[in-house]
Amino acid sequence: MDPVAYRIAFPQPGAHLVHVRLDFTATGEICQLWMPAWSPGSYVIREYARNIRTIAASVEGAAREITKVAKDRFEIATRPGERVAVDYTVYAHDLSVRTAHHDASNAYLHPPQLFLVPEGFQGRFTVAVELLPGWSAISLAAHPAQQERRSPGRFEVDLPDLDALFDTPIEAGILSITNLPAPCEHVRLAVWGEPLPEFVLPRLARVVDQVERFWPARPYDHYTFLVHAAVGARGGLEHLAGSVLGVEPESWAPAARRVGAGNLERDDDSETGVYDLLELASHELFHAWNVKRLRPRALGPFDYTRENYTRELWIAEGFTSYYDGLLVLRSGEISVKAHLQRLAESIARLRDTPGRRVQSLEESSFDAWVKLYRPQDDSPNASVSYYLKGSLVALLLDLWLRELRPDGNGLDGVLAELWRRGPGSLDTRGPSTSNTYSYPGFTSEDLAQILGEYSGLGEIPGAIRALWNEPTDLDFGPLALLGLRLSEKPVGPGLIELGFTIHDRGGAPWVEFVRTDSPAERAGLAPGDELLAARRVDGSWLRLRSARAPRVWDHLQPGVPAELLVSRRERVLTIPVAFAAARGAPQIERIADADPAACARFEAWSGRRWSDP
Repeated sequence: MDPVAYRIAFPQPGAHLVHVRLDFTATGEICQLWMPAWSPGSYVIREYARNIRTIAASVEGAAREITKVAKDRFEIATRPGERVAVDYTVYAHDLSVRTAHHDASNAYLHPPQLFLVPEGFQGRFTVAVELLPGWSAISLAAHPAQQERRSPGRFEVDLPDLDALFDTPIEAGILSITNLPAPCEHVRLAVWGEPLPEFVLPRLARVVDQVERFWPARPYDHYTFLVHAAVGARGGLEHLAGSVLGVEPESWAPAARRVGAGNLERDDDSETGVYDLLELASHELFHAWNVKRLRPRALGPFDYTRENYTRELWIAEGFTSYYDGLLVLRSGEISVKAHLQRLAESIARLRDTPGRRVQSLEESSFDAWVKLYRPQDDSPNASVSYYLKGSLVALLLDLWLRELRPDGNGLDGVLAELWRRGPGSLDTRGPSTSNTYSYPGFTSEDLAQILGEYSGLGEIPGAIRALWNEPTDLDFGPLALLGLRLSEKPVGPGLIELGFTIHDRGGAPWVEFVRTDSPAERAGLAPGDELLAARRVDGSWLRLRSARAPRVWDHLQPGVPAELLVSRRERVLTIPVAFAAARGAPQIERIADADPAACARFEAWSGRRWSDP
């Protein structure tokens, strides 16, 4: 069968329109074309077909009617063997890793948003991109030398099957393309936007090396990071042979200034943006194993037209979120102090999420399609992130295993065993995805079985299973096994806990979220209220502006009656409330007199010396 061919052009860069020509040979009397509704790795229905602006068809060179029969399907009358061409334009102006974006400087070609596919075709596919002057291009192909072709003004990539088509984004534009230094020369880095500082590349290579050495084997020959380094870019999305990262270039500016001034001594204040970049890259690279190959049973082969439900995203994303920072720590590219601070901040975010007592991790995973990716003002009260709580459950499982088996390597060994029993025996280096998706996937029960075996108990206790199948609070006392202690930073006397969060609208503070069981909720404050002023009942009204809000709160006292003046649906209300006392922020410290066994466990866990700053 002839390959399905796509040719992409950019006739009006300022209009953010991508022109696609689809060419294929008809196999039946009626040909249906369909487009995915979601992207693997981003679990929400996005209805990509809504971005199609114009569409027209021809058969054997003559115009032919094309009929829309569903929100994401079109029909053309054909005869077997006839050549069909479909020309359509797609609006692409969302700078994210899970949608297409195009302007005069680049085109990020996210396949699920761009490609209509003839029903029944599973491959082969070719994609050709007509480049604008000064542009280059790169893809996430598994074998670039075999699959990518370049000629003046043109870039092409060959893809063997449907999953490879949807898993292989293309970046075209004004790019900076390089390979990472040793020992990671097999990793390409393509940056659109602000170039990464030179000092970041060897640090990124050390993180990549740490991630690759974590697993029993490397399941790819080549890997590519596509980096969007632009204001407003954020997030990451994993693919089989690469990932897409969105980063804010201003975030590494303090470190760049320090290095540019000749100061090579790292400090946590200037390193925050670099830490963020390294952890993001670590997270997406870790997914090349955990999610893309070692995956929950429902996630592949995919049904691209509807939700693919699974209860295991807390393993897929939560475990990855645990190891993204831990492996940066083991690489030496973040200070121990900064890593422990970030871990404490995760504990604080979970503590401030009342939904942790409402929704279990399995429920959070299953409901991702309608909750995590579609938050509303009550979401923190009703749900919990499987990224956040899943990462902290991974920490507790790691500590539990290290206590039971001091000579073992904790959760590291469990994941390695899960890999060996699953996709580890398969050649998943591509470009075909058939081997990858022949592995049936795992369930929580598969993990529980290996946890029981690896712990030496045979079966895991109910309290361990409850970590993911019940909405339990987490006990971080086991940090003491590593010579660590969780405590609270003391707060100044008289500070209040608001019980709500605010966001700015043109300088005015508006209530975003009201925490359940807080004095603010009991007083009747509601999301969407505009805060106008506040006072103690015996004091003067103080106008509230976003920039001045902290100063106004300083005038209020815990337990002392106060009033808020709010605008709700253009009506001004007075709401009496007595705020609670502020809580201290969690912090994790090394115990000064920790016993040698705890220090040794810390060093085995962190890959760092106990004395490291």
